[in-house]
Amino acid sequence: MPVYENRHLLRLLLSPQEQAQQFVEYCRSHHVLTRGLCRIGTTTRGGMRGLIANKDIRKDENVVMLSVRACLHPATALKNKTFFSIFPSNEANKYFLQPNFVENSRVADRSIIRHNQFLLASYMTYLILRNDMNEGAQALKYINFMPRSEGDFEQLISNMNGSLDTAEVCRIAQSSIASHFGVSQAEIRPLLQWSLSMIFSRMAPIDHRWTLRQAFSDTPFENSFDVKGPNDDKNLVKEPIAFLCPVIDMCNHSEHENVALMVPEQTPTSHEPVICLRSLRDIEKGEELTMTYGGSPTELRVIWGMQQVF
Repeated sequence: MPVYENRHLLRLLLSPQEQAQQFVEYCRSHHVLTRGLCRIGTTTRGGMRGLIANKDIRKDENVVMLSVRACLHPATALKNKTFFSIFPSNEANKYFLQPNFVENSRVADRSIIRHNQFLLASYMTYLILRNDMNEGAQALKYINFMPRSEGDFEQLISNMNGSLDTAEVCRIAQSSIASHFGVSQAEIRPLLQWSLSMIFSRMAPIDHRWTLRQAFSDTPFENSFDVKGPNDDKNLVKEPIAFLCPVIDMCNHSEHENVALMVPEQTPTSHEPVICLRSLRDIEKGEELTMTYGGSPTELRVIWGMQQVF
């Protein structure tokens, strides 16, 4: 069990049934659509949760569909002025409002943590501490459904701790959040570790220009995803941004994937981007929906704690 599970600020006072009910409410209010094709259930992998086909699914069906508004991503944090104001303005501008923020700049040389990932983790930490369902479009209902004890993130946390200890932006953020809520930095650290672990293990890398432009609207980066030169891909950016997508993020890894993340192209009749989980082949009722995370064996072991590849 991860060490952060023993820290009191991460403990939930909700029953599993209450967590599930709140998550269902979040998905309904944010129009996360499954059309009854799948459900979250217990898999054959030692009791781990995952996505299970609720009925036979044909190839090329959109099993899950959701809009950008249903996701958590760095722009979600940027748009919450109450949260963003807890950082000293000079530091906020220096670390979170520079062009390289959307180019996946790292919090320190050789660190695995990116500035935009760290801002999202700080926002998740803020919401957990605030514990207000009206804050952040009820995102806490989604965050509270994320597992507090599943997964083996010890090696990932060990790799992150150096940056959390030494990177200036990490030290400033921990100090600012601790001061804002009147708690110690030692109590903040497990929340950041857990939030970063959720981001690394559950993120969907979104590289679609239209989707990112929509997500970052009304932020200083609204125009950062426009095509800048003749060599730029018209539809895709070079550096994908980490999104947390409800329901889709329950999909476990397998080298024999049967679904994949898709973002349909913009058309003249499109109103807003949609992120989809699409079937790659016919899937039988009761079969687990899995995707390939795309990491090397080392990444699978470090980030997801996988000792074997399914």
